[in-house]
Amino acid sequence: MLKITGLFTAAAIALAPAAFARTATRPAPMWHSTQLVGTPVYNAQHQKIGTVADVLVSPTGAETEAVLNISGFVGMKKEIAVPLNHLIPGAGHTMAMGHATKADLMAFPDYQDVGGDG
Repeated sequence: MLKITGLFTAAAIALAPAAFARTATRPAPMWHSTQLVGTPVYNAQHQKIGTVADVLVSPTGAETEAVLNISGFVGMKKEIAVPLNHLIPGAGHTMAMGHATKADLMAFPDYQDVGGDG
C-alpha cells in the first residue's frame, strides 16, 4: 500500500506544475507593478485625475487595488484606493478610469495603510 501511495504522490508532484502553469500565449501584454507606479490616470474627458502610487494585493490574491495620488485645488493632495479592475490601460503609458472626476475622487475616503510592508 505504501508503494502505491508513493507512486500517486510522485505522479501528483510531477503533474502539479502543468496544473498551475499559464498558457504560453497571453490575450494581451501584461504590466509589471513597477510599470504601473507613476502612471497617470485620465477620465473619459481626457482630464488627468491622478497618478498610480502603489499596487496592493491581498494575501490570497483575490483582491487587488491601486493607490492613487489625487491633487486637488490649492495644493490639496490625498491618496485613495480603488479596485485595480476599475483602471483600464489607455493609449501609451496611461490608465483610464471612466467618467470619474477629480472632485469625485477627492470625496473618497483617504487611503490608510493598515499593515504590510508599505
